[in-house]
Amino acid sequence: MTATAAVLGLVLVVGVLAATAVFRRQRRTLGDVRDEMARTAREAERARARADEARRRLVYALDAIPQAVLITDDAGRVVFRNTSAEAFESARHSDALVEAAITDLVGSALAGHAEHRAIDLFGPPRRSLVITTTPLLDVTTDGRGLSEADDAHEVESETDRPALRGALAVVDDVSERRRLEATRRDFVANISHELRTPIGAVGLLAETLLAEDDPAVAQRLAERIVNEAFRLARTVEDLLVLSTIESGETPELERVPIHQVVAEAAERIRPAAEQAGIALEVNEPDRRIAIQGDRRQVTSALSNLLDNAVKYSDAGSRVEVSAATDGVDVVIRVRDHGIGIPKADLERVFERFYRVDQARSRATGGTGLGLAIVRHVASNHLGEVRVDSRLGEGSTFELILPSASGPVAVTDDQSIRPSLGVVGDSRATGASETAADAIGDAPEGGEPEIVRKKGSA
Repeated sequence: MTATAAVLGLVLVVGVLAATAVFRRQRRTLGDVRDEMARTAREAERARARADEARRRLVYALDAIPQAVLITDDAGRVVFRNTSAEAFESARHSDALVEAAITDLVGSALAGHAEHRAIDLFGPPRRSLVITTTPLLDVTTDGRGLSEADDAHEVESETDRPALRGALAVVDDVSERRRLEATRRDFVANISHELRTPIGAVGLLAETLLAEDDPAVAQRLAERIVNEAFRLARTVEDLLVLSTIESGETPELERVPIHQVVAEAAERIRPAAEQAGIALEVNEPDRRIAIQGDRRQVTSALSNLLDNAVKYSDAGSRVEVSAATDGVDVVIRVRDHGIGIPKADLERVFERFYRVDQARSRATGGTGLGLAIVRHVASNHLGEVRVDSRLGEGSTFELILPSASGPVAVTDDQSIRPSLGVVGDSRATGASETAADAIGDAPEGGEPEIVRKKGSA
């Protein structure tokens, strides 16, 4: 009995120990499972966070690009529009035509065909758009693509073909690109014509001079050759000046007293004015008026305005130049009493080689680049140039530039004169107020009245 009890006790102890070991192993296994599940959940959460971050970055990048981007699913439903593409949603007028074209091209893309279409919108403003649509294919549908065996035997099944997941539409505004291309073509054509004319004239005159025995005729031919050579030199010089100004290089800024600029530009043009019998009246600006800019560029711009005024004025008339400020902008005004500019030509006078009166330009030796230079100088200085003209009564040009810091000549008068209507180049900073809005009409025989804008110190 004692031996039996001992055996039973031993068996019981062994059983308990075995059961305890199994329980501990099962407990460790359950703990491992819980830990593994927790790790899996954390990894899934991190994957979701990374996917959300990638999605946010993608949306931010698509919103940042200037092109309009639209993505649809395989049923044609729009699943994403970037900020630029939102303008075409439920649009009216010309934008509605763009939305209709997008819908049409997306349908072709969902049928598996990439499309490309150009649309011209007559505005205003006039725009040229290019719409490109592409099918979105899932190239990983079967996880491997075509196998080597399939490729070798040129075998293709339905499961090997990428699945269509949707369509991508991109709308690109190419208006500025086309404008620049047209400008380049016009420039090449114009410069070819402008240089060919004096060169051809010089060659023809020289050929005639070689066969001429009359000294008086030879003298006239030689004078014509000199005039054509000077005309050619002026054209080349203006092209070099315009190229320098258009280069985009930041001008060397310094404090430039306007009275010095006006005096220097007037002295450059005075001999031509006297020869043409035109009185050049300079209303000397207050010596405190100054701008922050490139003195050579500003002087060149004002010289071109004065030269243009003299060339298009009749003998016995006068050209007036003055300057004023409201403490924010400086306005340099050039007024003539010449032939004026037709209303239809006002928008184009700042184009290179554009001339209102072709015959008069040839007679005066104008290159057609002066006002283009003025426009670019104004743009380089974050300013603008404006023109007001009446046919047969004369023209007024205003070169508006930001005023330099420091004391300026400003009165307490609160009256504001309306600004001129046609702008040669808009201000880069987008400021709506200009000094042209703050200069009163000039009294008879005197300087323009300088006034202060409302609320200015």
